[in-house]
Amino acid sequence: MDIRQVEQKEIGGVLDLIDEYDRPRSPRPSDEDMRSIYNAILESGGCVVGAFSTRDMVGTCTVNVCANLSWCGRPYAIIENVIVSKSHRNQGIGKAVLEYAMEFAQQAGCYKAALMTGSKDPATHSFYESAGFSASKQGYQVRFNA
Repeated sequence: MDIRQVEQKEIGGVLDLIDEYDRPRSPRPSDEDMRSIYNAILESGGCVVGAFSTRDMVGTCTVNVCANLSWCGRPYAIIENVIVSKSHRNQGIGKAVLEYAMEFAQQAGCYKAALMTGSKDPATHSFYESAGFSASKQGYQVRFNA
């Protein structure tokens, strides 16, 4: 298993994994928009992580690094879209992807890495806790046309 940053030419594999996620499919961004989004993630200090089994991407997440005025100006990371292909779950891939993401955030000088899940499944919560995350805060969100 190879865990590394996804290259721009591999973004289609990330979108394939997102399409596996158990939710209504949304339209894919155009190729031009994909390049722009990918570049914006990188320019802000973040990355897209991929787990590769031979040539196939089987896991992913996105690390967004956010500027911050507190904590001496240290940024924080938000980890989004943690997905492992249904055919590769329960093999440690998700945990390896998160370990890479946390190491990346730490190397970027972040004082914390956070994520949210909409899952009510206790197994999902146990997974995140086993990967080092704690359910120490209450999350809130407002969705706009999503």
